[in-house]
Amino acid sequence: MTNPMNFEAFFRDFFEQRGVILPECWQGYDFVSAGVLDSFEILTMVMALEVELGVQVPAALLADPKNATLGVLANSIAEIG
Repeated sequence: MTNPMNFEAFFRDFFEQRGVILPECWQGYDFVSAGVLDSFEILTMVMALEVELGVQVPAALLADPKNATLGVLANSIAEIG
């Protein structure tokens, strides 16, 4: 299972590189409704997650709207990782 702290560091770094500072409670951040990432950036984020954290992110996981918040996405990935 992937360490949740790894997710926090990953997301903070990934979004900061794109000019987005995540709130203190990053788990509740809805990156989809915020519109801060286009589809290419979401794909880039998924590919980076797979490489940097050594996890596989199935396409079905991304299609689920509940995974639009970073905490839920991290938990979903950790469950399968």
